[in-house]
Amino acid sequence: MNRKIYSLMLSALTLVGLLAISCSESEELMFDLEKPGVYFYKLAGNEYLDSLNYSFVVYPESVVKDTLEEELRIRVMGTAASFDREINLTVEDSSTAVEGKHFDLPNSIVMPADAYEVYVPLYLYRTEDLKESEKKIYFTLKSSEYFNVGYTDNLQHIITVTDQLTRPSDWTGGLTDVFYGAYSKRKHEFMVQTLGTVSITMGTGSFISEMMSFQQKMLVALAEYEAENGPMLDENGNRVSFPN
Repeated sequence: MNRKIYSLMLSALTLVGLLAISCSESEELMFDLEKPGVYFYKLAGNEYLDSLNYSFVVYPESVVKDTLEEELRIRVMGTAASFDREINLTVEDSSTAVEGKHFDLPNSIVMPADAYEVYVPLYLYRTEDLKESEKKIYFTLKSSEYFNVGYTDNLQHIITVTDQLTRPSDWTGGLTDVFYGAYSKRKHEFMVQTLGTVSITMGTGSFISEMMSFQQKMLVALAEYEAENGPMLDENGNRVSFPN
């Protein structure tokens, strides 16, 4: 009888222990699930854009530094807090741009108290090697003391910086072609020289209303060019044109 009682007591204690562990794990899981997440947010039209091509080429040689105030936009997936919370924004080792040479970030990156989003300024520097190459910065959001990661498709943002003219990542058909037609380097150069900006597509920071305006300006500029010089030919020997 004593052995049976002992066996029952041992089984009961074991069950209690397992329940305690299970409850502890459940509480920990619940805590993790309740911890807010962070993710990059950049909406252009109906598309989320996770990259930017930046070039110093549009600026005079005297411009050796620029600050992108609104490119790295981070949002909270969850609740705000009454205190600042550190964000774990990392630069991947695969980046070809060098921090301190080609770019810098603020010393402290936090989600401010009572805020649901923050813009992290990115400082870019014009260096000689950018005249002959492009450098990439791979930013990734990772878990921290205060945040889990949010939407898996919105955890990385890529910045390509150069002092050359680079093809916009979203000028590969679709909406951009509707406004400007097929891409060519000569057409791109003509647009940048005429408009004084590399932000000519939604992927490079332009709005649809601006693209409509740019289209009309380029039609006028091209007509003036052809009246004086004849047809403009691109690097492939094709005549440069814009949809009308």
